[in-house]
This record gives sequence, C-alpha cells and structure tokens, in this order.
Amino acid sequence: MSGTGRSRKGLPVRSFDPAAHVDDIVALGSRSLGWAGDERDRAFFAWKHLENPFGSSPAWGAWDGDRLVAFRTLMRWELTHDDASLRLVRAVDTATDPEYQGKGLFRQLTTQAVDELTADGVDAVFNTPNDQSRPGYLKMGWVELGRPTLLVHPGSPAVLARMVRARVPAAKWSEPVTYGVPAGEVVSELRPAAVEQWATERTGEHLRWRYGFEPLHYRAIEVKGGHAVFRVRQRGPLREVAIVDWLSGQPDLAAVFRLVRACGDYAVAIGLGARHGFVPMPRQGPIVTWRTLANPVVPAFADVGFALGDLELF
Repeated sequence: MSGTGRSRKGLPVRSFDPAAHVDDIVALGSRSLGWAGDERDRAFFAWKHLENPFGSSPAWGAWDGDRLVAFRTLMRWELTHDDASLRLVRAVDTATDPEYQGKGLFRQLTTQAVDELTADGVDAVFNTPNDQSRPGYLKMGWVELGRPTLLVHPGSPAVLARMVRARVPAAKWSEPVTYGVPAGEVVSELRPAAVEQWATERTGEHLRWRYGFEPLHYRAIEVKGGHAVFRVRQRGPLREVAIVDWLSGQPDLAAVFRLVRACGDYAVAIGLGARHGFVPMPRQGPIVTWRTLANPVVPAFADVGFALGDLELF
C-alpha cells in the first residue's frame, strides 16, 4: 500500500523505490549529512538497503519538482522465537536538505511510513535514537523498550579514564586490520549460540550480508566453541574494538585479551560478562525504542536478545 501526501509547505511526500534513486539519495546525504558522495557511499547504501536478505528497505521522500529534498528509509529486520517471527523495520537513515529543514518534513515522512507499513502488516519499528532525536520519536508514539548494559574490556586501567573523557561518536568507517580473517570468508563456519529470547535469526545468508561488506572490515576470530565477529573504529583518540557477535556458548577470556592487545585500546560488547573479561559501563548503552504497527504487543526488553551487531549504527 502506498500513497502521496503533502507537507505543510505543499511538497508531495510519497513512497518510492530507493533502487531507482540511489544517486538522488547520496546527493542529498552529501548536502545534509556530510557524506562524501562517492562510489563507496553508493555501494554502502546499496548493500545496506537493497541487498538485505530480509528485503529491500521501503523509502519515503519529499520532492520539489524532480529534486529529492528529504527522505526516510527503514531497514527490514526479523526476530524469531521458537516457531514464531516478528516482521520489523529499523528506523535508520533520514535526511532533509538544509534549505528545507524546519518545515515538518521529517515528521510527515515518518508518520506516512508508519501508516503504510501498518497497512502492509509490518509488526513494529525499532531503533536507537540519540538524545536529540528521541523526544521527537516519543511524541510520534514510540516507547522506550530498554537499554542494554554496555560492557567494556579495557586494555589498561588508564584507558577507562580516557574513555570517559572521549565521549564522542565513533567514526563511520572501520579501520582495516589484519588480525583474524574477513568475516565473510568464514560464514559457513559461523554458528550462532542458542538464545531463549526473541532474536535475529542468524542464518548463513544473514551473516554473509551483515558482515560481508568489505569496506566495513568486519573480521572473525576463533574462540572456544565458535567464533567472534568484530570491527575496529576510531573513537576520539582511542581505537575501539566492537565485538558485534559472539557466536559461541562459551566464554574465552584469553581470546578477548589477545584481540584487544592486537587491535585497539579497549573492546565493547553487550550480552557478555565477567567470564569474558568485561565490566559494565552503567548508562552507556544505546536506548532501544519501539513503535507498534500491525502488532499491538510491546515485548519486555528482557525477552529480546539483541547483539551489538543488531543495534550498532552502520
């Protein structure tokens, strides 16, 4: 189901096929989000929104003539538990041309997306908005689902103090490292650990897509009972090792220690613990928000087993 609405300024707002407008989207991202607008950005958008095995991302845009001046994409996702599944979307990329900001386009695009996705039978939206954008989502019917505990394995005691002072976003692009192997090369060997919650079904197809985009430099290492997937990014003056998926039911403190020593100043994860060498960083994890669509049930946060790879910004 799709339709065309109008913003308060009379601009047509409608769903559109992002595959046919990648250049328009990347150009708008360059004007409003600081994207480089190069081939890497085009490849990144295509991988993220067109090659996702859960389905290509639905998109909505505001147009001034034939010029795209605002867009909103929601990435398709699924959670499974036993034999049940939830059809979801994750609210991710959105941008408004600087000349058109303050005209209500973000809200119009989002509310139209909510209406059409509900009619299409999508169960819910989830995302991790920052402190600036979260109030706007809450006003549009989102609720705070919960906050996972961010865990850290510091390379040294001095790193903890430096982390507190370096509260800046991580770089978008990962740092290339040679430790481990490219995660996409060992997909056939990756086996997710059993989870007794709603969780992303980590099929080979999903893992190949999620961690196989070469410019993001996801790597895999062997750990006791399986593998861990990670990437390295600069966060202020520090190099952060994000363990995005721990595909094993066993801890391996020695493997985490070797990884941090080889690749960065510290490691972060969610869902691991002291046996892996991690300590909690209270009130530092992303706040997960949820907006019901066709399914009115809001799950308890404890009933959803998110990995960092499900929630990190990419």
